[in-house]
Amino acid sequence: MDEHYLIDQMVLHVGLYKKYQYNENAMGFYQNLEDLRKLKGFDTQDEAMDYAIEKLEGAKAA
Repeated sequence: MDEHYLIDQMVLHVGLYKKYQYNENAMGFYQNLEDLRKLKGFDTQDEAMDYAIEKLEGAKAA
Protein backbone atom coordinates (compact mmCIF):
# COMPACT_ATOMS: atom_id res chain seq x y z
CA MET A 1 0.00 0.00 0.00
CA ASP A 2 1.23 3.45 -0.76
CA GLU A 3 0.38 6.74 0.89
CA HIS A 4 -2.02 7.81 -1.87
CA TYR A 5 -4.11 4.67 -1.40
CA LEU A 6 -4.21 5.07 2.39
CA ILE A 7 -5.26 8.71 2.17
CA ASP A 8 -7.97 7.84 -0.38
CA GLN A 9 -9.26 5.15 1.96
CA MET A 10 -9.32 7.59 4.88
CA VAL A 11 -11.40 10.04 2.83
CA LEU A 12 -13.77 7.22 1.85
CA HIS A 13 -14.22 6.11 5.47
CA VAL A 14 -14.93 9.67 6.62
CA GLY A 15 -17.56 10.11 3.92
CA LEU A 16 -19.24 6.83 4.74
CA TYR A 17 -19.14 7.55 8.46
CA LYS A 18 -20.78 10.94 7.93
CA LYS A 19 -23.52 9.31 5.86
CA TYR A 20 -24.22 6.10 7.82
CA GLN A 21 -22.47 6.56 11.19
CA TYR A 22 -21.21 2.97 11.27
CA ASN A 23 -18.44 2.33 13.77
CA GLU A 24 -16.71 0.10 11.21
CA ASN A 25 -16.00 3.20 9.13
CA ALA A 26 -14.47 5.01 12.10
CA MET A 27 -12.32 1.98 12.86
CA GLY A 28 -11.28 1.73 9.21
CA PHE A 29 -10.27 5.38 9.23
CA TYR A 30 -8.06 4.98 12.28
CA GLN A 31 -6.54 1.75 10.94
CA ASN A 32 -5.57 3.50 7.72
CA LEU A 33 -4.25 6.45 9.71
CA GLU A 34 -2.11 4.08 11.77
CA ASP A 35 -0.85 2.37 8.59
CA LEU A 36 0.08 5.78 7.16
CA ARG A 37 1.89 6.63 10.40
CA LYS A 38 3.95 3.45 10.18
CA LEU A 39 4.60 3.83 6.44
CA LYS A 40 5.94 7.37 6.76
CA GLY A 41 7.67 6.81 10.11
CA PHE A 42 5.73 9.41 12.10
CA ASP A 43 5.82 9.28 15.88
CA THR A 44 2.12 10.04 16.40
CA GLN A 45 -1.17 9.77 14.57
CA ASP A 46 -1.48 13.55 14.83
CA GLU A 47 1.61 13.92 12.65
CA ALA A 48 0.16 11.44 10.16
CA MET A 49 -3.14 13.35 10.12
CA ASP A 50 -1.34 16.64 9.49
CA TYR A 51 0.55 15.00 6.63
CA ALA A 52 -2.66 13.63 5.08
CA ILE A 53 -4.36 17.02 5.33
CA GLU A 54 -1.36 18.69 3.74
CA LYS A 55 -1.44 16.20 0.85
CA LEU A 56 -5.18 16.69 0.35
CA GLU A 57 -4.83 20.46 0.32
CA GLY A 58 -2.04 20.17 -2.25
CA ALA A 59 -4.19 17.97 -4.45
CA LYS A 60 -7.14 20.33 -4.08
CA ALA A 61 -5.03 23.31 -5.15
CA ALA A 62 -3.72 21.53 -8.26
